[in-house]
Amino acid sequence: MAWECKVSQLELEVDSEVVVGFLRTGISESHPLSFLVRMCYGFISRDWIVRISHKYREANRLADGLANYAFSLPLGFQFFYVCPDAVYSVMLEDRNGMSFPRHVRLG
Repeated sequence: MAWECKVSQLELEVDSEVVVGFLRTGISESHPLSFLVRMCYGFISRDWIVRISHKYREANRLADGLANYAFSLPLGFQFFYVCPDAVYSVMLEDRNGMSFPRHVRLG
């Protein structure tokens, strides 16, 4: 979609460090995800600037919520004039600087 809209610079934030690594350095041909990573790399390697970075899911809750919400919508481009009710509370929390600790079990 970004390519079709003639975006010349794109920032891609991914909540999986493994996927970021695959997209930055490649993947073994024998890996089960190699086809998908090659397909993504085909888009990334076009004539534009793409910056790939890792963002923790907790810091990217609104984007994650919108991505999940998209599964309930018809296929195609969606434009919102107002924040959808499904993610409105997350948007308010993000706007107000509310943060959520990451719970990591050690041991």
